[in-house]
Amino acid sequence: MTNPILSIIIVSYNTADITIDCLKSIIADKGLKEYSCEIIIVDNNSKDDSLKKIESFKKSLKIENWNLKIISNNYNAGFGKANNQGLKIATGNYVLFLNSDTIVLHSAISQSLDWLSSHPESSTCTAQLLNRDKTIQASGGFFPNLSNVFTWCTSLDDLPFINKLVKPLHPHTPSFYTKDKFYLHDHPQDWVTGAFMLTRKPVLDKIGGFDENYFMYGEELELSYRIKKSTKQNQVWYLVGPQIIHLGGASAKNKLDPILKEYQGILSFFKKHRPNWQYPIVRGLLKLNAFSRFIIHFSPTYLQACSKI
Repeated sequence: MTNPILSIIIVSYNTADITIDCLKSIIADKGLKEYSCEIIIVDNNSKDDSLKKIESFKKSLKIENWNLKIISNNYNAGFGKANNQGLKIATGNYVLFLNSDTIVLHSAISQSLDWLSSHPESSTCTAQLLNRDKTIQASGGFFPNLSNVFTWCTSLDDLPFINKLVKPLHPHTPSFYTKDKFYLHDHPQDWVTGAFMLTRKPVLDKIGGFDENYFMYGEELELSYRIKKSTKQNQVWYLVGPQIIHLGGASAKNKLDPILKEYQGILSFFKKHRPNWQYPIVRGLLKLNAFSRFIIHFSPTYLQACSKI
């Protein structure tokens, strides 16, 4: 049997029904009938009936060009390490990292694959992410530096024209009052979300996949940074034609997890890729951000995050 063109890696953690819905939406992508594909599910020791439902779905799969593999962990390995497990057995020319809490619309995967295969200057692309109500969801942005961390932490990036002067860590969606058009057209950007990240397999093999020191949140930003530093095929593109729904936060244990992990992800990036003297400055800015959000929203979650940064 020849190797597949595409390997789709999905990390599952206590998202049984959502994962099955995701798998069904992948199979419904009619454009993928033209390709041989494999799906690799990496289950991070789910305590619900995820494995049972995935195995049942696998048995019902009667489509010749699909191959479904399952890796079952006996502990929660985290997002980056679990994806690397899938990457080690992936045999496709292209790899799609896809969140379990996504629904593929129309032919988003095959459209993205067609685009990337016809743009040799690019290593990675992503689809337009939508919320449940079909409004546009933020997806990636620009690499952290002192300037954009400062404007983000002080909320200066919420002011008109600031993001034109300082490329933002998190660009605003069109629903924000400034009516930014960043996510309304195809364009290259520094990094894209791991919810839908299509990348050439040789590029991933060259850089060694995700940094496993990142448990969850921020690992796709760091991966994108190494991709752009290590290969001539270093363009990372955001595409508006392919679309997926990203439910978001399906595996988070509590409200603190995503907030704290984002702060920690930024700190880890500075520790690894920026001069040492910048780290304490960024840590102070993140504490300021968390405390100011506590004051504004009067949420103890941000106060907890401030104490843990």
